[in-house]
Amino acid sequence: MDVSTGFIFNFSDQAKRHEQNPPSIPTLAIAQYMCLFRNTRLIIDWHNFGYSILALKLGDAHPIVKISKIYEQFCARSAAAHFTVTNAMAKVLKNSFGVNALPLHDRPPKHFQPLSQNQRSSFLSRLPETAEYAKELQAGTRKLIVSATSWTPDEDFSLLLNALVIYSTATTSNPALPKILAIITGKGPQKDHYLSQIARLNEEGKLSNIDIKTAWLSMEDYASLLGAADLGISLHTSSSGVDLPMKVVDMFGTGLPVLGWSKFEAWPELVTEDVNGKGFGSVEELSDLLAKVFGSDEKLARLREGALLECERRWDEEWDPVAGRLLGLVG
Repeated sequence: MDVSTGFIFNFSDQAKRHEQNPPSIPTLAIAQYMCLFRNTRLIIDWHNFGYSILALKLGDAHPIVKISKIYEQFCARSAAAHFTVTNAMAKVLKNSFGVNALPLHDRPPKHFQPLSQNQRSSFLSRLPETAEYAKELQAGTRKLIVSATSWTPDEDFSLLLNALVIYSTATTSNPALPKILAIITGKGPQKDHYLSQIARLNEEGKLSNIDIKTAWLSMEDYASLLGAADLGISLHTSSSGVDLPMKVVDMFGTGLPVLGWSKFEAWPELVTEDVNGKGFGSVEELSDLLAKVFGSDEKLARLREGALLECERRWDEEWDPVAGRLLGLVG
């Protein structure tokens, strides 16, 4: 996960350098050290806080977590300007770090675009993970959901897995509910653990009418997969409470509506409830949403319409009035 992004600007010749820094230690300190010997100023683009990510493993009270927070506060006060991925994060920088920041919300890259019906049909028939289900997916008797995960503790995949078990039970009492193909993309340390759970649930017959596939795709195929899906699922729980999952931004870029974990402060800045997605806070809520949305073509179509409107907002609309103006690149 990106903790922050540093922009080092030489205002004498407008040369610039862009650095990603997971983790913020020691990159922020190195960037500031460089600024001492050059005619440069440092701008930090905050996407999360390094200390909050450390706290996931060590706990809030751990000395290293406290030191990391002090370090980031110190580095923040030495920078010339700040961008944040949410308004909520800008408030944290103001109240806890003592610096002012300009909110600059993420937007999807250009290659994340909606698919036409012909493009969707061709892609579903071509991709190995969807090919055998292509006819059902095109007919609507099976729905495609997609979730991108790092298979780490801050994204609890058991939420989705248990919700699918409940949905599977619901399909036996309500045959009108469509089958589901769930494709999970990404790599990470807990992947094998959850693959074992999926195999066990299949052996026990608890995933009838549900098929779960994992995939590691090229960026182009991942963008097409989102464009071909019926619903995106976000399990991002936010270590700081004020960051946002880029995966949801990418989903909106293809016009894909989202069901996501919503129990953190910044969620409403990204998803508008009942317009382009829905939030959940438990397994039961997620399974209920799957049944309601897939049980009503009207509800799914309404969310799709809202997501398609959201996909029209691209980087120029966010960048130019905020970063572009600060850097003197636009009038």
